[in-house]
Amino acid sequence: MSAENSLSLNQVREIVRTGTFDKPKATPIDGRTFDKLKVTILDVRTVEEFNRGNIGNAINVPVLELEQALALSPDQFKEKYGSNLPKHDSKTEALLVHCLSGKRTSTAIGFLSGRGYKDNLYAYFGGWAEYNTPTTN
Repeated sequence: MSAENSLSLNQVREIVRTGTFDKPKATPIDGRTFDKLKVTILDVRTVEEFNRGNIGNAINVPVLELEQALALSPDQFKEKYGSNLPKHDSKTEALLVHCLSGKRTSTAIGFLSGRGYKDNLYAYFGGWAEYNTPTTN
């Protein structure tokens, strides 16, 4: 996974607020424009961890269930997890993966990359530990 596919806390907070992410893309005219992507947040922590607190609108698929979850049909996946994942080749939807502090995120990213996710796959390595830390002004 490239560094540009790793998101910061502020970017994740914006995704939670708006449900979208402005993905930079190179253009020959002005150097940079943005594609607005609808983002699905995938929390790969255990169910118990997820139930103690989670990033708003995230779907919980524990990393140990990920292989079996991706083998489900879209209807079965939605029934079990309450939402669908974006397709690995979607140009309008992205998948943001996080856990508590990054280790399971790396495992999930490796697995999802092997399943064809690439340009629409993002990691939040700061995870719930960073997201849930109170900020001071």
